[in-house]
Amino acid sequence: MGQFDWMCAHIVYDPKKIYPQLRNYLVIPYLSFTVPEPKYFDSIIYPEGFEKYHFKAAIPARNKYMIDSSAYALCYVDDGHTETDADREDFQRLLADVMSGRINCVIVKDLSRFARNYSDAGSLIDNLFVQMGVRFISLAENVDSYRDPDSVSSIIVPITNVMNDQYCYQTSKKIRQVFDYKRRNGEFIGSYAPYGYIKDPQDKHALLVDPEAAEVVKSIFSMFLSGKNKRGITLHLNDHGVPCPTAYKQSQGLKYNAPNSQGNPMWSTITIDNILKNRVYVGDMVQGRQRVKSYKIHIQERVPEEEWFIVENTHEAIIDRETFDKVQGMLKRDTRTAPKQKQLYLFSGFLKYADCGRAMSRIASKGIYDLCLLSMRDLQEPF
Repeated sequence: MGQFDWMCAHIVYDPKKIYPQLRNYLVIPYLSFTVPEPKYFDSIIYPEGFEKYHFKAAIPARNKYMIDSSAYALCYVDDGHTETDADREDFQRLLADVMSGRINCVIVKDLSRFARNYSDAGSLIDNLFVQMGVRFISLAENVDSYRDPDSVSSIIVPITNVMNDQYCYQTSKKIRQVFDYKRRNGEFIGSYAPYGYIKDPQDKHALLVDPEAAEVVKSIFSMFLSGKNKRGITLHLNDHGVPCPTAYKQSQGLKYNAPNSQGNPMWSTITIDNILKNRVYVGDMVQGRQRVKSYKIHIQERVPEEEWFIVENTHEAIIDRETFDKVQGMLKRDTRTAPKQKQLYLFSGFLKYADCGRAMSRIASKGIYDLCLLSMRDLQEPF
């Protein structure tokens, strides 16, 4: 049994020695758990299906039984989350339980397991826990706000928190440097290959053409060049049951979820627009279009195009450059259409008013006219 489990067990049965009238419960977390001094427990609980649990799967079961049994100890586990993120799910659950008065003691293996953001850690330990009367124990640093109140105010605590924070900063900096090096060399570093490609099984930083998805990409460019607008392409793909990139990747067994996707994913004009503008389809590797604000604030922000990492001819192209350039020229023109229109008009984006140079707008009223709305507004103003 690990040191943390040993401490949790003692927290449950130590009060029983002093106050025999208390009822206590011990929930077994995983198979290797050794019950310390069984005589001090009124009940030892083995959750249903216990023999099937490994360590991480057992934590939720243990928490449920402890809640149902009104026991003394709960576990808060944030697997796969960085301690610089104060919004991680179980950390917020712990704070909510502190604020509600549900718990009165917080035990951590060491301060880095609690928080690596030194300002957050200091505020919670020095202010919130004190106000709420919560005992704080950190095993590695020998901190115990109840047995030794001075240990919380020791210079070791803030110094350790600052060192933990700096460790995250340096680690983040080194990881970014490695990623930038790979980007400059044209190595793909994304989790999932762009639609139309797959990762090379022999080299995860290289891209190979996915024949099935590549045909859809080609059809999108072809339909746009033939005069079909982005809305028309979207409707065509959805009407013909062509899986959108999210649905297609999921059908290939990938655990992929597009941001903000809900329910049954479908093609959208935004997806079509992104495909038509993506240089990856001419064989160029384009990366670094987004970045997180900092190692503490994990919010994505757009990067100016001049700061992107672009390496040409790193993989097989799906679209030839001549076709791609034609499409980019069409996208730059004003080719808006009526909401129900699926095809571009013949002169869409080409007709301009001779005096002001603005694009003409098509108006249907007892006939069809191409007019400059600016000149019409000027004519309506009194002299």
